Amino acid sequence: MEWVNDFFIRNAELYAKVLSNETMLREGKETAIRLADYLGKRGLRNCSILDVGSGVGRVAVPLAKLGFRVIGIDISRDFINEAVRRALEEGVTDHTVFLLGDARELSKVVRQYAPFNVILFMFTTVIGYYDYETDLSILKQAHDVSGPGSLLIIDTVDKEYYINNAGKSIINEIGNHLIIQRFKLDQALSSVKVDWSYYIRDKDGYTLRLIANTQLLLRIYSLGELRELALRAGWSLIEAYSDIGEKPYKPGGRLFAVFTYI
Repeated sequence: MEWVNDFFIRNAELYAKVLSNETMLREGKETAIRLADYLGKRGLRNCSILDVGSGVGRVAVPLAKLGFRVIGIDISRDFINEAVRRALEEGVTDHTVFLLGDARELSKVVRQYAPFNVILFMFTTVIGYYDYETDLSILKQAHDVSGPGSLLIIDTVDKEYYINNAGKSIINEIGNHLIIQRFKLDQALSSVKVDWSYYIRDKDGYTLRLIANTQLLLRIYSLGELRELALRAGWSLIEAYSDIGEKPYKPGGRLFAVFTYI
């Protein structure tokens, strides 16, 4: 879709700065630690992980530092370059590979590194960017590069969150950037339009300057709908949380769904 190119390619330099902010990197590191603990409890230590939509490597690089072998794929060259730079800086180039590629061609791009023990879609990435059939194809390709015992982890925001926040503005301040999101829900199409406005705070600490506007169109899922989609692609839901391996899933927010290969 056009918005994917606009958001992740044409405006990639801007978004890369946001993702590389200290707060976002700390969130990625904390997420990686919780993921490693969760995977360890399931007997998956120092295994092979595919991070789809890996961005600037804010989860992949910390996972590599924890002993995992991580392959990241992203459509943004700017993100990939930043991820490679961070891997070099953190001394984990022997545990990471970052590939420029489109998730819609997942099998083709990552096949030489398959099979993977774990497939990650973190921070509401890729799944929902296109349409139902494309999501199904991507998850089938994830199945194709996995094997018995492999896990699929989809970290997203559920449909009820968007229903509850339709018409509202969500404001996030990240470093000297302010991001305002406005949601417009279309329940008939199970989709939501998200208007993103990026502001930067000037040196005076008060004045906000608009630097970009972007609109996203997302296909959204309830847990039941996500379960049905994954099942069609060869994945069976085993558990769901509102936080990684900790809080039981409660509709209306973060959905951390774990599936197993069938």
